Amino acid sequence: MTLEKISTLTNKDLKISICIPQYNRIDFLKIALKEIEQQDYNNLEICISDDASSDCTYEEIMKLKETYSYPLIYHRFHENQGYDRNLRKSMELASGDYCFILGNDDSLNGTDAMSNLARFLLDNQLPDVGFCNSTDYVNRHEIQMRAHESSVIGMGPAVALKYYSSFSFVAGLIFKKLAFEKHNTDAYDKSIYVQIYLATAIISMGGSLFTFKDALVLKDIRFNQEIANSYRETLPREWKDYKTLDAGLPSYSRVAFKGITQHNLEEQPQVAYNILKRIYIFTYPFWLIDYRDNKAFVASYGLYKGLKPNVFDYYRILDFAGKFKVWTLYLSASFLGLFTPIFVFKKLKPLLYSFSKK
Repeated sequence: MTLEKISTLTNKDLKISICIPQYNRIDFLKIALKEIEQQDYNNLEICISDDASSDCTYEEIMKLKETYSYPLIYHRFHENQGYDRNLRKSMELASGDYCFILGNDDSLNGTDAMSNLARFLLDNQLPDVGFCNSTDYVNRHEIQMRAHESSVIGMGPAVALKYYSSFSFVAGLIFKKLAFEKHNTDAYDKSIYVQIYLATAIISMGGSLFTFKDALVLKDIRFNQEIANSYRETLPREWKDYKTLDAGLPSYSRVAFKGITQHNLEEQPQVAYNILKRIYIFTYPFWLIDYRDNKAFVASYGLYKGLKPNVFDYYRILDFAGKFKVWTLYLSASFLGLFTPIFVFKKLKPLLYSFSKK
């Protein structure tokens, strides 16, 4: 779309598709849809891809379609495809200019969420991919910050490398439909992080990254006072339940590595080192301490054993010096994550998170 064409558009002209990968938990989805229905922005559609739910999702959606305020586009797989394919299908269903992704236990925060987003997108010449902040469904003053400003950040491999981890949480990711279609592939459908591949590929190949600091997402809907699920509930806490863990980080970082380097092969060693560096400085020790904070030292130890550098398949392309530096980071982060007092970490966490984004 040309700049001349963009200048003639108004907020009402920009169509936004709310894309929701659905699997069971229909009671949470119904609450989410009720919240979405309060939007003051008219040019919306809701695209739901159902990954062969075993509950009454189909029947409930068919009932809702009759009276719902926005168009409900619904597709149901007859056999379970997995998260990545289901997410991509929800975006493939979209006919809007942008796909705004939500989990089926998340919704929109504020009646003007989409009108504010549309205004920003138009004011900034329709950037390609971005993310916003979220807030807790009950405690709405608790903002989960990943966007510190509302602006277009830039493009290219260096930008993708710096921001790839911001795409791990799927709710509140925003893709221009044309950019998604250009990079859509089934190559990462078993990764559980296909959105990271899509975002890094778009940014690395010249698509513009933006951030939007408003908390547009209501995170973790409650139904009967319960959260849909939490990884913390499954952590091993007794030594009899011990197992090695990796928190999905090998898969998570592999798709980012592929997205950033697929057209920049000469940069692979440096990108591999920088990804591992960020994991061992910022991600890995945070997980170790989070597990301990949830009375799951056994899980922390399992993560320590399961995230040695050689579990990352791209580690092998590093030279001896690179491997030595990565092992040094791993051992240092392990010591800090396993033995740093939790109250010290909590005081430093906001500062560390801010530093990680610089």
